[in-house]
Amino acid sequence: MSSHERCKPSRRTAIAFAVFTVLVVCYELFLWFSGSTAPISAAQSAVHFIDVGQGDCALILSGEDAVLIDAGITAVSERVTAYLQEVGVSRLTAAIATHAHEDHIGGMAAVLHRFPTDTLYLPSQTANTRAYTAMLDAAEAAGTQVQVPIPEQVLQFGVDAEIRFLAPPPDSVYENLNDSSIISMFSQDGQRVLFTGDCETLGETELLAAQPDLVCDVLKVAHHGSNTSSTDAFLDAAQPRIAVISCGKYNDYGHPHPKTLEKLSARGIEIHSTAEEGTYIYPIIQKEGANAA
Repeated sequence: MSSHERCKPSRRTAIAFAVFTVLVVCYELFLWFSGSTAPISAAQSAVHFIDVGQGDCALILSGEDAVLIDAGITAVSERVTAYLQEVGVSRLTAAIATHAHEDHIGGMAAVLHRFPTDTLYLPSQTANTRAYTAMLDAAEAAGTQVQVPIPEQVLQFGVDAEIRFLAPPPDSVYENLNDSSIISMFSQDGQRVLFTGDCETLGETELLAAQPDLVCDVLKVAHHGSNTSSTDAFLDAAQPRIAVISCGKYNDYGHPHPKTLEKLSARGIEIHSTAEEGTYIYPIIQKEGANAA
């Protein structure tokens, strides 16, 4: 037998290799076309509730502008920066760190290092943690302006889009850091998305007293669907069509709590959970006859 004949693959091997190749190609095509995590253009207005496991991270795209609200834990920094690059983000108009817990700000330092950011918004209540210090150091190194927003302050960007800061009050201090969360309303083309951070019952109660108009299309459910948030009064005021819960599958905290899910379901609210379906994208549909920027 010649050396050429010894090296020639058998018919069975060749068929197996061909089948394997076809399966790999089919799988890649499936990943490309399926799921809400498929890339969309940064020029398309949408809110991306990014799956970061047990944490929070949302990206607002409007026209050529991008705003990031929270960035998950430090361990998922690369996942966050990769996602931003995948959808075409090259810089951020703003980043909002809702409060100082690591599952919301852990990835922010990496984001600020990677993407030029005009302004970083923080609540006045700080924390002496590695993640918080890393975030501030990254902002300083990148020349990012750091600002504490006040209620009724408005950030305008993109295609007639705005974020209106609703809470907390300036210089407020809370025993529970969750209640120090920045709460804001994103609006564009008559559609509104309410971001709540991790605010709990106290934060919701204070917000209801200060802000009578909380009606929204989409609610980012506070504190990963915990039963210490999403009070009946708050849900009745917000009246969302869609609720998005950001949490990790099989997390140690029991999020989302069954009682919270029951409250949402009883009101006929459509529920999306990153633990169950991964990243959820809410498109901002331009109203008929509206002028594009």
